[in-house]
Amino acid sequence: MTVSLEAAEQAMHWQLELQAPDVSEQTRADWQRWREEDPAHERAWQHSQRFFQRMQDVRAPAHQALVSAALLPALSRRQVVKHLAVLLAAGTTAWSVKDTELLQHWTSDYSTTVGERWRIDLADNTQVQLNTDTAIDVKYTPKLRQIHVLRGEILVDPNPSEIRPLWVKTAEGLTRAVSGRFSVRQRSGFTQLGADHGALSVQIPSRSLVLQGGELISFDAHTLLARRPQRDGELAWSRGMIVAQGMRLDDFLEELGRYRRGRLSCDPAVSGLRVSGTFPLTDTDRILAALAHTLKLDVQHFTRFWVTLKPRQSMV
Repeated sequence: MTVSLEAAEQAMHWQLELQAPDVSEQTRADWQRWREEDPAHERAWQHSQRFFQRMQDVRAPAHQALVSAALLPALSRRQVVKHLAVLLAAGTTAWSVKDTELLQHWTSDYSTTVGERWRIDLADNTQVQLNTDTAIDVKYTPKLRQIHVLRGEILVDPNPSEIRPLWVKTAEGLTRAVSGRFSVRQRSGFTQLGADHGALSVQIPSRSLVLQGGELISFDAHTLLARRPQRDGELAWSRGMIVAQGMRLDDFLEELGRYRRGRLSCDPAVSGLRVSGTFPLTDTDRILAALAHTLKLDVQHFTRFWVTLKPRQSMV
């Protein structure tokens, strides 16, 4: 049985509160009151008890890293609670998948959480922008440079004066980038690679080719899947924006959902409505409010993690 993300987050908050060495009687009383307020709270607490026991029981080094990371004071308390809540709410069947994502966040060289974006300068002055929910490892040696995209999306502006080859590794293989700014997105089962400014000479698993500025390819571990022009606004995230030009509402919400936690969807009756505009990613709730106003929809919040857009109910 699973629990809601909201209840899971609250349970994880109390788990960490009660691990403190100087827990006050007031804290214990507040915890007991929370458990008694709602059967869902007690259920979430019992789940969290079993969850923490499982974390203490694991023996694999990677899992032990997860257990230790949960108690590191250097980590954001809010960040720890949210990540552990996602694991708890997902249920035991999703342990291995969520565990992998958490370990990537805590052990990768650079990472962003959902909704976060980050720009970094590597040792050779290559600039890398990380999109939402992204994790990368960086390996530099005297002979080569390598960026390993564990998940998510990056925009890379290589240092043109650097002579060492720059390789980008994804689940589908290694790509060698010779020149020009480019983007890489790790999708489920395939990689997207786009040339942003200038030509890009690349070597993908099946062949070598040159992309002109504004082109994008998709490939898996065996072959080239597609080649097309980049859509307007496809890299607007690097400027903190999301751009739509006649995009279906369901497709737009799927893209917007990358920047907020939980489930974001729409009623099938309105899924084909078209969305156009440029929206700042700093406040996804404002984007939803703007969509509701423009398309005459209602925004229904089942919980703060589960939001659905539906046809507006007429006032009687």
